[in-house]
Amino acid sequence: MAIDFANLNPSQWFQEQLRASGYGFIWAVRQVPVERQNELPPQQLGEWTASRHVFHLLYHEENIALPRIKQWLGGESPLVDRNAEEMTWNSAENVESMLEKFLNLRLEQVKLASQFTGEIWNQSKDVQGWGSMSLHWVFSKNYQHTAEHIHDVLRLALFWDRSLKQTKV
Repeated sequence: MAIDFANLNPSQWFQEQLRASGYGFIWAVRQVPVERQNELPPQQLGEWTASRHVFHLLYHEENIALPRIKQWLGGESPLVDRNAEEMTWNSAENVESMLEKFLNLRLEQVKLASQFTGEIWNQSKDVQGWGSMSLHWVFSKNYQHTAEHIHDVLRLALFWDRSLKQTKV
Protein backbone atom coordinates (compact mmCIF):
# COMPACT_ATOMS: atom_id res chain seq x y z
CA MET A 1 0.00 0.00 0.00
CA ALA A 2 1.46 3.34 -1.07
CA ILE A 3 1.56 6.25 1.34
CA ASP A 4 0.18 9.53 0.03
CA PHE A 5 2.89 11.83 1.41
CA ALA A 6 1.21 14.92 -0.03
CA ASN A 7 -1.84 14.38 2.19
CA LEU A 8 -0.14 12.75 5.16
CA ASN A 9 -1.72 13.40 8.53
CA PRO A 10 1.23 14.58 10.67
CA SER A 11 -0.47 13.64 13.93
CA GLN A 12 -1.02 10.05 12.84
CA TRP A 13 2.41 9.81 11.19
CA PHE A 14 4.30 10.98 14.28
CA GLN A 15 2.25 8.82 16.61
CA GLU A 16 3.24 5.76 14.58
CA GLN A 17 6.88 6.77 14.14
CA LEU A 18 7.47 7.79 17.75
CA ARG A 19 5.89 4.59 19.02
CA ALA A 20 7.83 2.40 16.59
CA SER A 21 11.15 4.15 17.14
CA GLY A 22 10.68 4.00 20.92
CA TYR A 23 10.15 0.26 20.78
CA GLY A 24 12.96 0.01 18.22
CA PHE A 25 15.40 1.69 20.59
CA ILE A 26 14.43 -0.64 23.44
CA TRP A 27 14.85 -3.63 21.13
CA ALA A 28 18.28 -2.38 19.99
CA VAL A 29 19.49 -2.00 23.59
CA ARG A 30 18.36 -5.52 24.38
CA GLN A 31 20.50 -6.81 21.51
CA VAL A 32 23.60 -5.77 23.46
CA PRO A 33 24.50 -8.55 25.91
CA VAL A 34 23.72 -7.51 29.49
CA GLU A 35 27.34 -8.02 30.52
CA ARG A 36 28.42 -5.44 27.92
CA GLN A 37 25.79 -2.76 28.55
CA ASN A 38 28.04 -0.87 31.00
CA GLU A 39 31.31 -1.77 29.31
CA LEU A 40 33.16 0.76 27.17
CA PRO A 41 33.03 -0.43 23.56
CA PRO A 42 36.00 -0.85 21.23
CA GLN A 43 37.21 2.60 20.20
CA GLN A 44 35.87 2.46 16.63
CA LEU A 45 32.31 1.98 17.99
CA GLY A 46 32.26 5.20 19.95
CA GLU A 47 32.86 6.46 23.46
CA TRP A 48 29.51 5.61 25.04
CA THR A 49 28.32 2.43 26.67
CA ALA A 50 24.87 1.12 25.79
CA SER A 51 23.67 2.25 29.21
CA ARG A 52 24.99 5.77 28.51
CA HIS A 53 22.93 5.88 25.31
CA VAL A 54 19.86 4.82 27.31
CA PHE A 55 20.46 7.49 29.93
CA HIS A 56 21.00 10.15 27.27
CA LEU A 57 17.81 9.34 25.43
CA LEU A 58 15.86 9.21 28.70
CA TYR A 59 17.33 12.55 29.78
CA HIS A 60 16.60 14.07 26.38
CA GLU A 61 12.98 12.87 26.36
CA GLU A 62 12.31 14.18 29.87
CA ASN A 63 14.19 17.48 29.77
CA ILE A 64 14.28 18.54 26.16
CA ALA A 65 11.86 16.78 23.79
CA LEU A 66 8.76 16.54 25.96
CA PRO A 67 8.96 20.09 27.36
CA ARG A 68 9.49 21.49 23.85
CA ILE A 69 6.41 19.66 22.59
CA LYS A 70 4.41 20.94 25.56
CA GLN A 71 5.26 24.52 24.51
CA TRP A 72 2.60 24.23 21.81
CA LEU A 73 0.04 23.43 24.52
CA GLY A 74 0.95 26.52 26.53
CA GLY A 75 3.90 25.18 28.49
CA GLU A 76 6.97 27.22 29.25
CA SER A 77 10.03 27.09 27.04
CA PRO A 78 12.40 24.61 28.68
CA LEU A 79 15.64 25.90 30.08
CA VAL A 80 18.36 23.56 28.92
CA ASP A 81 21.53 23.30 30.98
CA ARG A 82 23.99 21.43 28.76
CA ASN A 83 26.07 20.38 31.80
CA ALA A 84 23.16 18.98 33.82
CA GLU A 85 23.07 15.71 31.89
CA GLU A 86 26.74 14.97 32.57
CA MET A 87 26.31 15.84 36.23
CA THR A 88 23.34 13.49 36.66
CA TRP A 89 24.73 10.55 34.65
CA ASN A 90 25.12 7.50 36.87
CA SER A 91 26.48 4.40 35.19
CA ALA A 92 25.10 2.23 38.00
CA GLU A 93 21.47 3.02 37.17
CA ASN A 94 19.58 -0.06 36.04
CA VAL A 95 19.18 -0.18 32.25
CA GLU A 96 15.78 -1.85 32.39
CA SER A 97 14.36 0.78 34.77
CA MET A 98 15.72 3.54 32.51
CA LEU A 99 14.12 1.86 29.48
CA GLU A 100 10.79 1.68 31.31
CA LYS A 101 10.96 5.41 32.15
CA PHE A 102 11.96 6.18 28.57
CA LEU A 103 9.00 4.23 27.20
CA ASN A 104 6.57 6.02 29.52
CA LEU A 105 7.87 9.41 28.35
CA ARG A 106 7.77 8.32 24.73
CA LEU A 107 4.17 7.12 25.02
CA GLU A 108 3.29 10.48 26.60
CA GLN A 109 4.67 12.15 23.46
CA VAL A 110 2.62 9.80 21.29
CA LYS A 111 -0.47 10.84 23.23
CA LEU A 112 0.44 14.53 22.86
CA ALA A 113 0.90 14.10 19.09
CA SER A 114 -2.73 13.02 18.88
CA GLN A 115 -3.82 16.41 20.27
CA PHE A 116 -2.30 18.44 17.44
CA THR A 117 -4.27 18.99 14.26
CA GLY A 118 -4.22 21.12 11.15
CA GLU A 119 -2.04 24.17 10.81
CA ILE A 120 -0.53 23.97 14.30
CA TRP A 121 2.02 21.57 12.79
CA ASN A 122 3.38 24.45 10.71
CA GLN A 123 3.36 27.08 13.45
CA SER A 124 6.75 28.15 14.70
CA LYS A 125 7.84 29.01 18.20
CA ASP A 126 11.18 29.98 19.62
CA VAL A 127 12.83 26.77 20.73
CA GLN A 128 15.80 27.34 23.00
CA GLY A 129 19.00 26.40 21.24
CA TRP A 130 17.32 25.88 17.88
CA GLY A 131 15.67 29.22 17.12
CA SER A 132 12.22 29.54 15.58
CA MET A 133 11.05 26.04 14.63
CA SER A 134 7.75 24.46 13.68
CA LEU A 135 6.08 21.74 15.71
CA HIS A 136 6.62 19.48 12.70
CA TRP A 137 10.36 20.17 12.90
CA VAL A 138 10.47 19.47 16.66
CA PHE A 139 8.75 16.09 16.24
CA SER A 140 10.98 15.30 13.24
CA LYS A 141 14.08 16.16 15.26
CA ASN A 142 12.98 13.86 18.06
CA TYR A 143 12.42 11.05 15.58
CA GLN A 144 15.85 11.67 13.99
CA HIS A 145 17.53 11.73 17.40
CA THR A 146 15.99 8.38 18.31
CA ALA A 147 17.05 6.87 14.97
CA GLU A 148 20.60 8.12 15.59
CA HIS A 149 20.79 6.29 18.91
CA ILE A 150 19.18 3.15 17.50
CA HIS A 151 22.01 3.19 14.96
CA ASP A 152 24.70 3.73 17.59
CA VAL A 153 23.41 1.00 19.91
CA LEU A 154 22.92 -1.51 17.10
CA ARG A 155 26.53 -0.91 16.07
CA LEU A 156 27.51 -2.05 19.58
CA ALA A 157 25.34 -5.14 19.27
CA LEU A 158 26.38 -6.08 15.76
CA PHE A 159 30.05 -5.12 15.45
CA TRP A 160 31.58 -5.41 18.94
CA ASP A 161 33.18 -8.81 18.41
CA ARG A 162 34.33 -7.95 14.88
CA SER A 163 35.94 -4.76 16.21
CA LEU A 164 37.82 -6.72 18.87
CA LYS A 165 39.20 -9.10 16.24
CA GLN A 166 40.33 -6.21 14.02
CA THR A 167 42.21 -4.49 16.85
CA LYS A 168 44.14 -7.71 17.64
CA VAL A 169 45.45 -8.05 14.07
